[in-house]
Amino acid sequence: MAAPTPHNEAQRLAELVDFAVLDTLPDPSLDAIVALASSIMDVPIALVSLVDAERQWFKARVGLDACETDRESAFCAHAILDDEPLIIPNALEDARFANNPLVLGAPNIRAYFGFPLIVGPDLRLGTLCAIDQKVRGITDQQIEQMKSLAKIVVSQLEITRSTRDALALAEANEALNREADHARVILETMSEGVLIKNRIGKIVEANASACQILGLSRDVMLGMMPNDPRWQRLRENGTPYLPHEIPAIEVLRSGIPVSNEVVGVPDADGGTKWLHLSASPLFEPFEETPSFVVSTFSDITHLKSQQEHLRDLSVKANAANAAKTQFLANMSHELRTPLNGVVGVASALANTPLDDRQKRMVELIRSSGKDLERQLSDILDLTKVEAGELQLEAVPIDVSLIIHEVIALMSGACAQKKLELAFDNKLPAQQLFLGDPVRLRQVITNLVSNAVKFTALGRVKVTASPRAMGPGLVIDVEDTGIGFDEAQSQKLFERFSQADNSITRRFGGTGLGLAITKSLTELMGGTIRAQSTPEVGSVFTLDLPLALDRAVLPSCVSEDPAEICRDIPKDLRVLLVEDQLLNQQVFGFMMEPFGAEFFTATNGAEGVEAFETATFDVIFMDMQMPIKDGLAATREIRALEAKTGAKPTPIIMLTANAGENHRRDALAAGADLHVAKPVTQVAIGDALRTALATYGKALRAQA
Repeated sequence: MAAPTPHNEAQRLAELVDFAVLDTLPDPSLDAIVALASSIMDVPIALVSLVDAERQWFKARVGLDACETDRESAFCAHAILDDEPLIIPNALEDARFANNPLVLGAPNIRAYFGFPLIVGPDLRLGTLCAIDQKVRGITDQQIEQMKSLAKIVVSQLEITRSTRDALALAEANEALNREADHARVILETMSEGVLIKNRIGKIVEANASACQILGLSRDVMLGMMPNDPRWQRLRENGTPYLPHEIPAIEVLRSGIPVSNEVVGVPDADGGTKWLHLSASPLFEPFEETPSFVVSTFSDITHLKSQQEHLRDLSVKANAANAAKTQFLANMSHELRTPLNGVVGVASALANTPLDDRQKRMVELIRSSGKDLERQLSDILDLTKVEAGELQLEAVPIDVSLIIHEVIALMSGACAQKKLELAFDNKLPAQQLFLGDPVRLRQVITNLVSNAVKFTALGRVKVTASPRAMGPGLVIDVEDTGIGFDEAQSQKLFERFSQADNSITRRFGGTGLGLAITKSLTELMGGTIRAQSTPEVGSVFTLDLPLALDRAVLPSCVSEDPAEICRDIPKDLRVLLVEDQLLNQQVFGFMMEPFGAEFFTATNGAEGVEAFETATFDVIFMDMQMPIKDGLAATREIRALEAKTGAKPTPIIMLTANAGENHRRDALAAGADLHVAKPVTQVAIGDALRTALATYGKALRAQA
């Protein structure tokens, strides 16, 4: 928005013409003033701006290449309307300037501080202004210092006008001396150190702050040269500057300002003091190289020390985190291997003739193994979430099928406690969603398991419904358990925390289940909330905005042997590449219902050799093995197939390396599926159906 015209514009313009300063050569005194103003305000741009009828013209400038702009967009055209400074901390929030081209484009003005150049009552020729490219304020001390400098600018302009006769020149010199004293006072009151050096780098002026920061007296510093042995500078990396590389000397050579340099200098104790330094050139009229350089600096030694300490702590923390991640990865593999034996044998044993007592014993083994697997997964998932390494899939999933699986898994525990376990499915029939089936199953299992754990009488009910607005679904897990109060609800989703310490003794658990559930829910873009009444029950509500999909995935919910082996040919030739004898035996037990011809190899090298000498319908490949691991063996098998033109053989990575990174590595090596241990016959059946279907092998229904 253009500024209104002063009521005495004609008189003001006549006074400006009388000064005879427009379009004149640079004035070193005014150049020094704008450099000092830039330092006082710590801004990149400072100007002496004169406003005529159609433009603003810059008599002196720092940080800006242009020498003029149009009056309509000039901030200074607003500043000359009043004797008080024009303070604009944020131009984007000021209706007068929010759409100004100098704000929306170069030089990208955000903060503007204009101090009118008052040459008489109600007469203002222009401004001494400071401009920043970031939003900021101004202190009272800076206001007073800038007002003094504006007066100095006016005095200098008066001096220039007065040089037309000798008497005026003498008076102007006296006034200049007075104002120079004022400038000296400003210089001495600055908290930043200021050094002025001449064209050969010799110090010709130093303020009190410079002496205090550098620990040298003014008498010692005046006359010091860049190569003085008491004055060796260091870069931030600790290497010394050569004399011609020193920032101030570089400015004298190039005429280009330097900002935000970190420079080290010796301190009195033999250590290093670190300075935050900027340097600006000063030019004489008609000179192409600077005559002086003004260096301003502050002591950041303490800040630098804190940064180095934080850097050391960060390095140690990263090392500790890497060690923790490696430990958990190793722990995962070592624990999952024996756990695979427990769960796998129990799964196979459950499908053999057993009396009621034996069935209960087997079910106890299976449920305990599942609990241990879930707790192990919670610990590992926590580490992945913290590291930002947990990646989600987006594949078609049948949510109702997943809930049925969870219900089937928890039915035994509910039967033991004589709890009713119900599922109210309000989702449209055959409706599939895009999401991560493993993580969704984990979230629902945690919620249902929690409900069963804390419910002694009554029921647990799971309800799945479409979202009221937008695609997705809402899952409610309701129980008639012990509940919790408002104070306890604040701790529900904290890691390693439970609502009440007594719960640890009464119910057990790691305190990670709900924390992981919340993290996974948020990764899926959803929310989770809980409502409860003590001794009445609780409701956990999961709101997931999952996209809809029409795809269909084969899966098996029932653990009945006939259902597990559905659509899988009886004459399959299956190769298991596994170095653990226990896992070979467990896998053999679990493969019995499938009626397949079963072969084993004890490492990746033997697996490749077996592949070259015989034909198999499916290969189950362990990942971590001696001599040659599963990834290398899989890559070699795929290379052999490509070389001979053979039809690919389905390869299922069956491994205790259960991380998302392991799954990606397995698929990248050429595996078709990644199945984490411990495994069940249901998982093997699903994997066989999916892998065989991938290569178009005819799946024949069981007789």
